Parts: sequence; structure tokens; C-alpha cells
Amino acid sequence: MRSPQDMQIVLIDITNACTERCSNCTRFCGNHKKPFFMDFETFKRAVDSMEGFPGLVALIGGEPTLHPEFERFMEYLQTRYPRQDRQKRLFYPQKQFIKELLHQEFESHRIATKPDGTRTFERAGIGIYSNTSGNYHKYHEMIQDTFQVQFLNDHINPSFHQPGLFARKDLGISDEEWISIRDNCWLQSAWSATITPKGAFFCEVAAAMDMLFDGPGGWPIEPGWWKRKPEDFGDQKRWCEYCGFPLQTFMRKSSDEIDDVSPSMYKKLEEIGSPRLKSGRTHLVDIKDGKIDDRDKATGKRFFATQKYVEHYEDRFNAEKSLLYTDEFDTVYIEDGDGFGDKLNSVMKSAAGWILFTKDKSKETGVKDMMRGCVMNPGTMHVGDGYYLFNKNAISIKKLGFDRISVFGSFKELVDLWIPEKVIDIADTDKVLEWHRDSIEKGKRYAIWGMGLSGSFLADTVKSSGGILELAVDKDEEKQNTDFYGARVHAPEYLRNHGDEFDYLMIAHYSRFDEICDEALQMGIPKEKIIMPYEI
Repeated sequence: MRSPQDMQIVLIDITNACTERCSNCTRFCGNHKKPFFMDFETFKRAVDSMEGFPGLVALIGGEPTLHPEFERFMEYLQTRYPRQDRQKRLFYPQKQFIKELLHQEFESHRIATKPDGTRTFERAGIGIYSNTSGNYHKYHEMIQDTFQVQFLNDHINPSFHQPGLFARKDLGISDEEWISIRDNCWLQSAWSATITPKGAFFCEVAAAMDMLFDGPGGWPIEPGWWKRKPEDFGDQKRWCEYCGFPLQTFMRKSSDEIDDVSPSMYKKLEEIGSPRLKSGRTHLVDIKDGKIDDRDKATGKRFFATQKYVEHYEDRFNAEKSLLYTDEFDTVYIEDGDGFGDKLNSVMKSAAGWILFTKDKSKETGVKDMMRGCVMNPGTMHVGDGYYLFNKNAISIKKLGFDRISVFGSFKELVDLWIPEKVIDIADTDKVLEWHRDSIEKGKRYAIWGMGLSGSFLADTVKSSGGILELAVDKDEEKQNTDFYGARVHAPEYLRNHGDEFDYLMIAHYSRFDEICDEALQMGIPKEKIIMPYEI
């Protein structure tokens, strides 16, 4: 097990209200008779308690944007984590929105060298997990202004979840076997500690269990709680007994909206009157002699600790069906002079959101084509050839207020008082959003070890920077002999006799870099050919 101080991220669970009904949710959403909403004072203590934490502090739900005080929470975060520089790239129309967020997530890292000489990574700041429904669209501009990192998954594309409500005793796992399994839980090793309204916890699933089954709560939310070590976890480890994540079970498609539970956990859900169970969306798994009947599994897909619930990072966001896309706007033109401001206020009052300001109606087709397939930041004043495109819900307009706008005599006055960095020239979009890394050598052949989030980023970076993605390797047998961004996937042993097929090996496992680097060296890969992800 890991101490929270050694984790990449510590979470703050501000609500378990959600717009989705995913199978096997790690927060067990839908099983509660009533969702919780963290109060503001608890939230402040939670944020303040993370002072000095070397990693990322991230908000999560449920869907966090459903919290009725979400805007107030963001305002407080901005006082505690002021942005040194707003990411201006996100002011431009985004044709590859999810990839841009991935780029920013990687840019939040920095390489550090431990006292023993091994290299690792550090990152600091604040982040958010969201399914982009709920109120994400409403808070879009402020979210981009507040969070350095966003982990989004709209759940439109297929994703897979492992059963969480699965007691180890139902599988006949002895106490002796269990201690080793529990202490080597992949989730606690890879995921996060968290804070809920009931306290701080060493594991986010333990926290969700405590909330679901009305447990005793966590540690006091106070500075330095996250420095506790595994030997200090104490009674919180009781929840591990009921958690299926350390166990080798199976995966279910999240869109099935069915929870898979073991017999004893089914009884516990009955005892608390789970609404999800009563609605028929809970599957009691058939277990005989400690084994799950293969016919009773949701899929034939065995669970691996390395298995990603979404294979490629960009698959977390559907580029055709996302709620963040729109090409609708109201077109208007108002002559300068007396009454301009009142007329503009009247237009904004009746408009749905986006407003195209132009005297040339022929611009409408081009603007609609530009918006289609793009995520547009509603806080930006988009300046085009003969037109302005803006959203009436922009923070700039809210700060000005209708009274001040009413005395405007021209549109130029609105543009001049807009938040300066959010006035952008549409013509610069392609140049600004061009993504490349000079450290990637054009024409050189690259191999990637690992196909998760890091691998997706590295593959994209190699291709956009002029390199050649020659091959990939992964220990997961299900991934071998498949395609990864146009490259063939092999077992790592393939590298031993094929070192001449690539010029550089990029290891896409930042937390296991030194371990994998040693494996590669033993296969005969020269050290100078091995690259750590954040060295690019």
C-alpha cells in the first residue's frame, strides 16, 4: 500500500450526484437514497488541508459540476491556486479538445530526481474529473480558467468497469491469502486517497464504502493528514474486505447500467434499501465453491490490473455527439450611435447563447462551418474577417453588467472592455494550436513501451512532431498483435532481437520507468536510446 503523500493525485469528493448510471461505479452512485453535497466550510478545510502536498488536488463526483455551490468552490480554488498563466490555447476553437487537455495534463509534470538517484515525476495544482454533462457546459469558461488538469470521460464511447461490491470471503479467499492481495491492491497503488464530507481516507473506494454503508467516517480533515503511512491506516482497511478491485474477476460495459455484486454484498444493499437494487439494475453473481461461473460473467474479458477501462485517451470524448459542440447562433448587426447599448442588451436577452455580430450575412455559412466539430470557449471574443462571435454568458459580459452596456455607443466599446487575453483572432487558430516537440527528431523511428494514457500522448506527439511510430510493446497479451496508432503491438521480448528497427524507445510508464528501463537494458537496448515520457 502507498501513503497518500506518495500519490500523484489526492481527490476531494464534493458530491455523489450524477447524470450517469454506469455499471460498477467506484462511487456506487444510485445506491444511495439521497446524494450528498459537501458544504462550503468542509470544502475549504479540505483544500487547505492539502497545503504542501507535492501532487495534484482534484475535484470529483459523481459529477462535480452538479454541486449547487460549484462556482463558489472554483472561486475559492482560484485564491488558493492562482493561475500563473491562463492556457490561451483553450480560448481558440478546439477541433481536438480532448487531445489538448491531454497535452496540458502532461505539461503539468516535471521530472525530479530522488535522493537514491532514481527519476520520478512531480506535478502540482488542481484538477477536475467530469463526464461533461450536468453543468459542465454552463461553467465551461470558468473551468478552463481554474483547473490546470481535466480528466474527462463523457461515457458515450464504450468503457469497461470492474465490479467493486465484491467481498473476498464470497470467493473463499483465506485470511492468509488475503493480506498479500489486499496490500498489493492495484487500485490503491495506482489511484488516489480522498476527502469526503465524513473525513479523509487512504483510498477513494474505502471512502465511498464508508459513505454508502454509513461507516464511522475518516480521519479529521486537517493539515498533513495525507502524510499518514500504511501502518497508520488502521480501521479504514475494514472496507477492503468488501472491495472487489484487488480481486481477479471480470469487466462489464459501463453502458449496461448494471452493478455486479457478490452474495454478501447483495444482502448489504438489501439492508440499506438500495434504490439501484430495487430498480432491478443489480446483478447477483453466481459463485460456487469460490469460483464465478463463466456463464455468469458480464463479458468474456478477464480483468487485468493494467487493463484500461478506455483503451485510448481520446476515446473518452465523443467527437460527434458531445454536448459541448454547437453551431447555433443568432446573427445581428447594430449601427453605432445613441441607443446601441440598449439594443445590444435586448439582443442578448433573447439570444440562446452565441451571437454573430456582422453586417455581412454571407459570413454565416463560414462561421457555422468553423464552429461545427469544434468545442468553443464561451468566454472568448472571436474576431474574424468582418465579424465578431461571442457568447452572452461570457464572464466579460457578466462583469460589465447590463447597466454599463446600456450606455455603449458602439461594439468597439464592448471589445475594448473584454478580458484582453480572451480576444483572439480566428485566423491564428491553426498556428496557435499546432502541436509539436522539438525534442522529437524528424524522420527518426520510435518504439513505445506501454499503451495507456502516457502511450497515447507519446504516440500523438511523435506523429505530430515529424517522428515515425515504428512499433509498440506491452505485456498485456490481449493488446499484442493489435494496432496502436498505426504501429504493430508486440510482447516486450520482441525488443531483444529487433533493436535495429527503432532509434529510440519511449517508456510510457512514468511511475515504473526505472523498473522497465532495467528490463530494456537487460534486453540489450542501449541506455542512450531510452527516453522517459517527460523528457520530450
